Amino acid sequence: MSRRFMPLFWAFTLVFALVHAPAFAASYLVAPFKVSGGQGQSYLSQAIPSMLTSRLYKQGSFEPAARQDAALKDKAPASREAASAMAKKYGADYVVWGSVTVMGDQASIDVSALSPKGKLWKRAESGPVNALIGSVQGVADGINAEVFGRTDVAARPAARTGGGASAGSAFVINDTAAGKQSETYLNPSLRYQGRESSSAQLRSQMLDYECQSMDVGDIDGDGKNEILLLGKHYLYAYRWQDGNRLAQIGQHRLPSAVIPVNVRVFRSGRMPYVAVSCYDEEERSARSQVLQFAGGKFNVVVPHARRYLNVVALPPMFGPMLVGQDSDRSKTVSGPVFEMYLEGGKLVRGGNITGLPKGANLFNFAWIPPDRGKKGSHVAMISDAETLVTFDAGGKRLAATQETYSGSSVYIIGDRGLGSLESPDPTNQVLYYVPMRMPVVDLDRDGKFELIVNKPVTVTGKLFTNFRTYPQGEIHAMAWNGLGMELLWKTRRIKGTVCDVAVTDIDSNGKMDLVVAVNSYAGLGAGIKTRCGVIVYPLDTTMVSGKPNYSE
Repeated sequence: MSRRFMPLFWAFTLVFALVHAPAFAASYLVAPFKVSGGQGQSYLSQAIPSMLTSRLYKQGSFEPAARQDAALKDKAPASREAASAMAKKYGADYVVWGSVTVMGDQASIDVSALSPKGKLWKRAESGPVNALIGSVQGVADGINAEVFGRTDVAARPAARTGGGASAGSAFVINDTAAGKQSETYLNPSLRYQGRESSSAQLRSQMLDYECQSMDVGDIDGDGKNEILLLGKHYLYAYRWQDGNRLAQIGQHRLPSAVIPVNVRVFRSGRMPYVAVSCYDEEERSARSQVLQFAGGKFNVVVPHARRYLNVVALPPMFGPMLVGQDSDRSKTVSGPVFEMYLEGGKLVRGGNITGLPKGANLFNFAWIPPDRGKKGSHVAMISDAETLVTFDAGGKRLAATQETYSGSSVYIIGDRGLGSLESPDPTNQVLYYVPMRMPVVDLDRDGKFELIVNKPVTVTGKLFTNFRTYPQGEIHAMAWNGLGMELLWKTRRIKGTVCDVAVTDIDSNGKMDLVVAVNSYAGLGAGIKTRCGVIVYPLDTTMVSGKPNYSE
């Protein structure tokens, strides 16, 4: 080859090599997020980076660093310098970090991104918790368009969701009356006439603590019901006054180092008592008490019981019965559910409860009596996945829902360690969230029973199983229709986190009420104080018209 053509040849070769050289993708690192919020929300520290990692990916152009998973085990960076050092440590070109704050039904996310040239990008998003996924998507779109310079993605604001109950009755029918305001009624057997008045829903004042559990009963033997609200440190007793007010009549200090689980009213002989179950964090076991209320004061009858207690309706009479179950350090509960009796100031164990399905414990089941003229009761149980599963009286599984029910924020700590030895590794700990009670009632006395369950309404909770601050909830009434549990009626959306539900006569006027305890949150920028209150739905069956139209 002529020497004068050599430079031209090598130039052509170089251009050809550059054009056909494989493109190397730029790498990015999404660091763990700092989380501020209530109990059980630490999972967001890694959940949000995981969502961002997948939304920033473009094959051959922008890909996560090879050590992205290892980086999620590191600490969340607290500054630009710490984030830059983290990017160098794990071999990434870009680094993304930030924080998320959850207060009640509101969430705020602050995100920063640093380019290889040191350019800093920031974005803040805020809105309802159930729009958190939309906020993350909005952040990802902003990084893709404004940091990575991608032209196939346009920056846009985070998606937001709204909502709220429409005007009308406090109760709605699921399908049959959809869109027909004149046909909105409590359930197919409880049709209300006339226009809705303010008496359709009564609300108490808000109280300055977070409620763990609630019960309603005559605790002092005067023939009138009182309301018990279990806080994190105290048990409070109230009377319902003036149609919308809780008037405190007593309180009881709980033992130290305990997590309250539930409060239940029961009778032994002719005397009323109050059972309070707690989890002892120091001794890693149940710690229950039995109290008696007299003269405006709670008196301790049983100060220290190493068993969990509950009150459930049991066959064949389906009357309320005090039941217990042993605690277990590794499995939270252990052994069978058994009857409990109060004798001489001591709790005495009775016989085991037979007929319960596998997986049942004293918190997660409700026994449904057979309909009038029919044979065979049913057991409704909340599974470990919080779906509602139905069994026959012999323990045979019949049906299960896909939706989750009765989710609560009350938990018992278990340990995945060997045997009953306490593991020092916190990653071995598992939280068992205690399902909310499921009252079984025949509101219209037609011989057919309804199961009352809480239905948390959340988008985030479906993706993050440990999310426990539900922004909204509904109370559903369900019945067995031969194939599964059928929705009969439900309340309109309840703002806040439902923490307990009961069907009882709260004001002792001879009429039943649906009583719902709710936790509410002040929102972003207003502090983190949680408050609770009681919502009452009067169930006046004297205004029923029309025949029952349940389908069997």
